[in-house]
Amino acid sequence: MGIHKDGGRLFVRIFNSLTFTNIDANPKAAANIVDDPALFVKSALSDVEPERFKFIDGFPVLEQALGWVIFDCECRRGENISVVELSPVRGEINRRAIEPVNRGFNAVIEAAVHATRYVGLKEQEYLRHIEYSNTIVQKCGGAREKEAMRLLYELIGYPE
Repeated sequence: MGIHKDGGRLFVRIFNSLTFTNIDANPKAAANIVDDPALFVKSALSDVEPERFKFIDGFPVLEQALGWVIFDCECRRGENISVVELSPVRGEINRRAIEPVNRGFNAVIEAAVHATRYVGLKEQEYLRHIEYSNTIVQKCGGAREKEAMRLLYELIGYPE
């Protein structure tokens, strides 16, 4: 999920899913900033193993994150997509990393976004976007990005 800013307000748009149901029931969320493409894909499309989290004030954040922010949330349910307004409560920068621009990593992010839409809507258009992103990963990505794409295809149940 990408965090959007409108004026001074922060929000995310979420498909009506288990994630939204959880936030609606317990109006808190964490944003983890990661630079590991496979971890990004895994967190976007499946459950990350519990041992990869630490608890801050009783709320889980990824130990490997470059940084994180915990938010209080206010939910507004929509028909298919809901809006969650975010109010930052606490955050931390764990480490600062300077990474060069990598088209392969950026393509993994785009593929993961399209994969979440494909999983939610089952529209073939999203598979075409994923396949295009994969061509960039295969040309420009390193081993981490290629592993992330392999994992993405596995998690959406689609052969590479």
